[in-house]
Amino acid sequence: YLLKQGSGAPLAGELRCRCPRAVSQVIPPRLLARVELVAEGPHCAVPEVIATTKQGQTICLSPSAPWVKLILTRILKRYHCVPLIHCSL
Repeated sequence: YLLKQGSGAPLAGELRCRCPRAVSQVIPPRLLARVELVAEGPHCAVPEVIATTKQGQTICLSPSAPWVKLILTRILKRYHCVPLIHCSL
C-alpha cells in the first residue's frame, strides 16, 4: 500500500495511523532504501512498518509478515537501532 505524497509524520496533536492498510507481499530488500518502524502508541494502536524504495515510493509493510519480521530483526541487530528511531538499510 503506497502512502499518499506528503504523508509524513503526524502533526502535533494529530492522532492517527500513517498506514491504513499494509502489504505482506515480498519486496526484494535490494529495492529498499529505508525502513522505519513506528511502535504503537496514542497515535496508532498497532505498530507500523514504513519502507521507502530507492525510487522514492513509500510503502506500508505488514509487521506480521515473516519476511518483514526478518528484515526488522536484521536491521535492529546490525545497526543497534532502538524502535522509533529511523534506520536505513
